[in-house]
Amino acid sequence: MNAKQSPTYAELNAVLDQARRPSNSPTPVTDAQLLGLQSRWNTMLSARLDQAIEDAGYGPTADAVADAWCRLAADQPVLRGVLDDGQRRSAVLTEAMAGEFRNLALAAGLAGLDEPAARAAQLGRKFRDLLTPGRTPCTRSPEASHVSERTALSHVSSGRRCRSLNGVGSGHA
Repeated sequence: MNAKQSPTYAELNAVLDQARRPSNSPTPVTDAQLLGLQSRWNTMLSARLDQAIEDAGYGPTADAVADAWCRLAADQPVLRGVLDDGQRRSAVLTEAMAGEFRNLALAAGLAGLDEPAARAAQLGRKFRDLLTPGRTPCTRSPEASHVSERTALSHVSSGRRCRSLNGVGSGHA
C-alpha cells in the first residue's frame, strides 16, 4: 500500500484482529490505517446518533447522544482502543477526530450549525471526555451526571451560549 492509497476493508479487519490478540507489544498501525478505522467508527457513530436523535424526537438529546457513543464503545472495544491509543501518537488522527467531536456537539445540542467548526469540535471533545468507555453501556463521569440538557438547549436556541457540562458549552471559556 502506498502512502496515498486507502487501506482495504480486509486490512483494517486484520489490524483489529491483531489488536484483539494478547501481546506484550502494541499493534503497529499506520496513519492511513488509523484514518480508515476512524472512518469506520464515524460511520457507525453517525448511524447511532441518527437513531438516538430520532428516538428522542423533540425531547432532550444529550443523554441519548452519550448513550449512543457509550454503547458503540462497548460494542466495539477493540476499535475504540486502537483509536484511543492511536490518538496519543498520531497528529493526523487527532485532526481527523475533529469531525466526530463536531458531530457529538451538534447532536447533543451543545453547538449550533452556525458555531465555528473549531469551537464545535472543542465542545464535542469535552462532551466525549466526560464519558467513561469500557463499561456496557459506559457510564458518564460524575461531572457528566450534572448535565442539564434543557439548559444547554435553551442557551443554544436562545442565542446565548451554554456553559453547562462544567464548562462544556458554546461561548467563552
